[in-house]
Amino acid sequence: MTTTVPHRLAPNVIEHFYRGGERIAALRGHDGPVGPEEWLASTVSRWGSDDAGLTHLGEAGLLRDLVEADPDGWLGAAHVARWGSSPALLVKLLDAGERLPVHVHPDRSFARRHLDCPFGKTEAWVVLDAPAGGGTVFVGARLPVSRAQWAELVEAQATDAMLDLLVPVTVHAGDGVVVPASTPHCIDRDLLVVELQEPTDLSVLLEWEGFDVDGRVDGHLGLGFEVALDAVRRDAVGASELDALVRRHTIGENAPGAARAALPRSADPYFRAWAIDAGDAAVTVPASFSVVVVTEGAGALQWAGGSAPAERGDAFVVPHAAGPLTITTGVGAIVAQPPAPDAPDPIEQEAP
Repeated sequence: MTTTVPHRLAPNVIEHFYRGGERIAALRGHDGPVGPEEWLASTVSRWGSDDAGLTHLGEAGLLRDLVEADPDGWLGAAHVARWGSSPALLVKLLDAGERLPVHVHPDRSFARRHLDCPFGKTEAWVVLDAPAGGGTVFVGARLPVSRAQWAELVEAQATDAMLDLLVPVTVHAGDGVVVPASTPHCIDRDLLVVELQEPTDLSVLLEWEGFDVDGRVDGHLGLGFEVALDAVRRDAVGASELDALVRRHTIGENAPGAARAALPRSADPYFRAWAIDAGDAAVTVPASFSVVVVTEGAGALQWAGGSAPAERGDAFVVPHAAGPLTITTGVGAIVAQPPAPDAPDPIEQEAP
């Protein structure tokens, strides 16, 4: 039977080797376990686990199984024709209680070659909360770094030198940043973001000193650093590339009744994100597999077959078959979607 009804998502908190999670618990309004990540509408598990991270929809069962049983209903026939039964998307809430370590995610070419996986891990952040004056993310190297140099830095765990190589970017609530796979990066403390990414849990740690993880054992996807360091691009991220990776939010830029693209166009081959203000008009987004995070206000979600109350802290997964989704007056939200079926193919910066 085709699924046409959105599902409200229960908390799916993930404990990790870095601190954080209080802002996720405050947003979601739960008093259960606190962890720095919550995986939303996840059809993939954590690296090295069969089921950790997967989304359960109560009596309906695992979201992964439901999508596999009815891919056209959940994802749409055009999506399935291009990406099969994968939503091609994983969405998280991430609360950085401390600066995250410098790390990198493989691109699709590396993942296919070494990990038998069709997806890499390009990701993006939509900032929900930042310190007064802005927070900091670090995206890419400011000058070329050879493979041998990265190997030396990783072996020595030269944290200060690694961080000094990266480009700092100041971000505020509402900003969106794309991090292409193979690009070394990290998030500074005190940022709460909605993270969109390709549907994998593939990370190579370049830094782990001071964190509760043994990077020499667990930091290289089981490949060894001799192979894993081939996932790191070695050129610099220039000003024009960086400009294309960041979308700044201007207060009041949303027209009444319109959703704002929360990410720059460089995200289009990988995913889409709509930002909706709690304004005076309802907003409708295109039919798609969608993950909705309600960030402020109270009202309702409406679809072809019904409606559901929605208020700050709620999260939903919406099947394509529900049709266009309307967020009523008084509700602010981030709506994450896979790439459009006619989105351009990725052009990835593969390490030379």
